[in-house]
Order: sequence, then C-alpha cells, then structure tokens
Amino acid sequence: MKMLRALLILDSAVLLLLGCALIFIPHLVALAFGFKDLPPGMGYIIGQWGCVLGTLSIGYFAAAVNPIRHVVWVQVGIARGVLECLLGMVYILRGIVTWQQAGFGIIIAGLMALGYLIFYPREVALPATNSANVVPVL
Repeated sequence: MKMLRALLILDSAVLLLLGCALIFIPHLVALAFGFKDLPPGMGYIIGQWGCVLGTLSIGYFAAAVNPIRHVVWVQVGIARGVLECLLGMVYILRGIVTWQQAGFGIIIAGLMALGYLIFYPREVALPATNSANVVPVL
C-alpha cells in the first residue's frame, strides 16, 4: 500500500506541475515538446488542459490518503495512462506528431498505468473477528 500511495502522490505532483506550466507558460511547454508557431488561440486550449490536470492532481492526492476508499482514482489512473498511450501512438502512426514530440508522454503514461496495475489493491480485509472476510476490489 505504501508504493501505491507514493505513486498517487507522484502522479499528483506531476499533474500539478504540468497543469501550472500549461496555465502560466503554455508557449514554453509547446516549445519543449517541439511545437512551434502555434496560433495564439491554442494558448487558451492548452491553459484549459492545464486546469483539468491541476484539478485532477487534487483527486490523486486525496486518494493517496486512503487508496482503498478512493480506489476509483487508481482505476482512473489506469484508464488515463492507457488512453494517453493509445492516443499518442495513433497520432504518431497518422504522422500528425513525431516520436520526439509524443514519445516522452507515451512512456510516462504507460509507466504510470503499469505502476497502478502492479500496486492495485486486489483484496481488502474487512475489520471483523473472522479474518476470512475478504472483499474483492474491482
């Protein structure tokens, strides 16, 4: 459970930092990922994405306090990581972005999803006198 809590906190911190960067310095983030000469209106879309990531970070941080109670955040982390990987690969295969632009995000998202799968709480022991009471966590 300690590793799952650490992963949730790490994910929360990364999302908060990236969210703040997307809100306050979207042009620098775009340049860091190899996107040049974006229309000025893209700053709005990028900033909105930053708001989403920043607020997601709050949920992951809350889940770190009690991952069993908030297991849905672990499930969201798995789904988010898998979807980010798939989307990145589709965009690469379609020639819309390059590996240099999307590869880092694909790798990080994949590692986060894998980490959540590895440390996913499989069973939860119920507080009772009989230790055989076990409830599977979906």
